[in-house]
Amino acid sequence: MGQLLEGVVIVDLSTVVSGPFAAQMLSDQGARVIKVEAPGLGDIARFIGTMRNGISAMYTTCNIGKEVVTIDAKSEAGLAELLALIDGADMVVQNFRPGTMDRMGLGWEALHERNPELICLSISGFGPEGPMSGFRVYDPIIQAASGICDTQVDSLTGGPQLFQGIIVDKVTSLYAVQAALGALLDRAQQRLTSGTSVGKHVDLNMFDCGVHFNWPDGMYNHTFVEEDGVVARPDYSGLYFLSTAGDGHLAYSVVTDSEMVGALTALGLEYLLADPTYADEQARRKGRAELLEMVDEAVRAHDDLDGLLSTLWAHDVPASRVESRATLHDHPQVLATQSIREVDHPEVGRIRQPAPVFEI
Repeated sequence: MGQLLEGVVIVDLSTVVSGPFAAQMLSDQGARVIKVEAPGLGDIARFIGTMRNGISAMYTTCNIGKEVVTIDAKSEAGLAELLALIDGADMVVQNFRPGTMDRMGLGWEALHERNPELICLSISGFGPEGPMSGFRVYDPIIQAASGICDTQVDSLTGGPQLFQGIIVDKVTSLYAVQAALGALLDRAQQRLTSGTSVGKHVDLNMFDCGVHFNWPDGMYNHTFVEEDGVVARPDYSGLYFLSTAGDGHLAYSVVTDSEMVGALTALGLEYLLADPTYADEQARRKGRAELLEMVDEAVRAHDDLDGLLSTLWAHDVPASRVESRATLHDHPQVLATQSIREVDHPEVGRIRQPAPVFEI
């Protein structure tokens, strides 16, 4: 992709996913990223999940394209070496608990005094304030605290569920990249207008990111403060379905009336459109729950998933087979767009990686 950040130097002190993944995406855009790890174990992500040659796939993905150096910042010589790196950098990324950088002698005030143009991107679990500020966290803890678990309701038990993946870590990485680019743009604009610039301390936390990310759909029944005139609707999860069909599983969504008509037609239920109970859009909206039950029953009765998909697509109904992660790299869309690529890694050999999500 285009080297939008060519010449930008980033010192990455972060570990696991939220910080490293953000720095990796900035590397994709051309920044030179120097990852600093402590001697010994280094970044614990090296040992999480599937490994080859002593390095995990998670660590590889979150740090590909970076230069990695080992520095003992607890020693006088190591701290001096690290500060020298930071003196020549445009940005520092860190995701320690609040207060840790200050105790290391690397707090914002100290770094800003040494390098006034430096941007510091700080990521934490709950942020520097509040009763949970210093708590140790992992992704599932933030899922629970931010309301995401309560959005992922089990259709059978009605109870909350964890999202099966470190969703908040990765979402926080995306917000962090957005914030980092904004800070770089602000600094560039300062230079254009005044010839000088001052860096910013950008502070974000996983809890706020989780709440913000969940809000548009997960919280639409909890957005209006005043109850007068509010027409409540079922949660957004009631607009999409995951069903068995033929030799696999199918995800499909029926949101608009045209999609309802398309689904009924595709599934051989078009006779319902002549029934006065469902003959117009208003009637179908009123009988939506019953219609969706019949649609899903017809989906589950199909023994040819590929044929069913073709028919649904022909009637403009959003749908997809549930693809296996093991064969995703051979998906026709992936092959057509090269959204998953194979590259050579100097330590672990040939690997598959997602391509940058935009091209310049």
